Amino acid sequence: MRNLKHLFLLMFLCSVAIVSFSQDDKYKNVKKKDYDQKDAYEDGEYLFPPQPRNNWSVGLKGGLAYVAGDVKPQPGFGGAFDVRKALGHAFSLRLQASAGRANGQNYQVTNGYRFHVNNPWDANYFTGPAGEKVSQLDGSPNAPGVYYNFQNTYGDLNLQGIFSLNNINFYKEQVNWNIYAGAGIGIMGYNVSIDALDANGNIYDFFNEVGNINLNDPNTWGIDGRKERLNLLRSNQDGVFESAAEGHTDETGLVIGGKNYVINPFITGTLGLRYRVNRRIELELEHRIAWANDDLLDGQRWQESGNTYTSLTRDFDSYNYTTLGLHFRLGPGEESAWWRNPLTEVYSGAQQAREIVKKLQDDTDKDGVPDLYDKEPDTPEGNPVDGSGRTLDSDGDGYPDSEDEEPFSPKGSPVDSRGVAVDADNDGVPDVFDKEPNSPAGMYYDAKGVAIQLPEPSKTQTSEAPCLLPIIHFDLDKDAIKPEFYPELYYIAQVMKANPKLKVRATGHTDVRNTDAYNEDLSRRRVQNAVDFISNTYGIDRSRFVSGFNGEKKNLISNLPEGHSNTKLEPLHYVNRRVEFECVKE
Repeated sequence: MRNLKHLFLLMFLCSVAIVSFSQDDKYKNVKKKDYDQKDAYEDGEYLFPPQPRNNWSVGLKGGLAYVAGDVKPQPGFGGAFDVRKALGHAFSLRLQASAGRANGQNYQVTNGYRFHVNNPWDANYFTGPAGEKVSQLDGSPNAPGVYYNFQNTYGDLNLQGIFSLNNINFYKEQVNWNIYAGAGIGIMGYNVSIDALDANGNIYDFFNEVGNINLNDPNTWGIDGRKERLNLLRSNQDGVFESAAEGHTDETGLVIGGKNYVINPFITGTLGLRYRVNRRIELELEHRIAWANDDLLDGQRWQESGNTYTSLTRDFDSYNYTTLGLHFRLGPGEESAWWRNPLTEVYSGAQQAREIVKKLQDDTDKDGVPDLYDKEPDTPEGNPVDGSGRTLDSDGDGYPDSEDEEPFSPKGSPVDSRGVAVDADNDGVPDVFDKEPNSPAGMYYDAKGVAIQLPEPSKTQTSEAPCLLPIIHFDLDKDAIKPEFYPELYYIAQVMKANPKLKVRATGHTDVRNTDAYNEDLSRRRVQNAVDFISNTYGIDRSRFVSGFNGEKKNLISNLPEGHSNTKLEPLHYVNRRVEFECVKE
């Protein structure tokens, strides 16, 4: 037994050395070979996530051991150490070493041991007709009745496949109870001895007294006859298993401590229940059965068959093991594979999608930008915002458009408390652009703030008065106002605000590349968009504009080709695509 302890300790140390390694991983629960798959999955380039790391665990267990055979078992004790390696969510491999001792004691009498070589009961209690060593004093050839007992000391090493039966749970993220079953093969060594002699080396002489206890009529003794027989046997036997039980004469086995251990292969089946204390520690209740194709695990293989001969018992023996265990998970990772629900990844992805959809629907400040993308989730209600949900300040003057009386002030211009560009001389041109910041009042001013001297109208003059106003240009075949011309339109609006009686003529033009009818309509649309911009943005009454549209009739640069092949001429065409503004004095 001492040598078995040493073997057990050696196996424990070797197993720890094999499995107690760690590795620096980029992802703590993914194997290195699966890094690319992990990246592809998270980037949405691959449908399946990588399999989580298959963890190791080590465990110690102990509990009741007994042999199911021909002799009634009594509780024994055994211990085991095992190493378990997951090979997926449902299957694991387990290497287990165990050792223990099982006992048995019959309360039924037998004399079916006679005439069998190497049977200690035959050797000590019956030698034949001469009557030597026969407990009955009349010397009859009948074998005396005896009560079989045994003590089996064993050790084994086995490899099992373990199947987790309930970690795939459709309605719970983390199960705390794991039901499993397993099967495997192994090799065992056992030694069986019996208590056949008293402390002085003599055979027991009280067996007849045991036989007088009636098994079938408990009322005779006031208690169960079986229990009474067992109590009498225990109280009169010395409990020393001094004699080697009947064994296989053709098997040498392994001699340890002077005792011969029979070596047998066996198959084993396991059913267990584990409880998850935390991600590192697990408790276990398990029952294991081992079948060794051997009928001498309890030292008995004969049964009575008539008065003159005996026969082999019907079934082989098995030994059973019911244990409580404590197990520790090794290595990195979030959870052992036999605890991790393989549906977690699926449900997690679905939950993330639901959260994204909810965030796309949620708009706390009701600014039209979902909370998921809103960089300013508490914008006051009614404030215009940009695409990121931030309060809109079109001219960047520090006043949000909702409070800015002039939301398109020139970039960089100082503004007053209303967000309006500062105009010290009130000539309608902000100081940042005013070339004549101290212009006298009551004059007409051009877009640069310079006073315009208009001639007095005569009888031969028309109502139109020349006035320097900017021109804006357009892209090919487009009527949209280009942002780069916002300042020019701003200037025009300021001139008209400073001169309430001033009207402005807006005349549209195109280049020569299309039909006359098309170009005439295009020039009309350009004028309309320019007037709409000034009117809508700066509040200038549309009635103060006089519209005209010439199409391609009055180009500044004439005789340009109608084709599109010469890109070097494009800047010249650009000059012709314009809207001109002129002052008209009433």
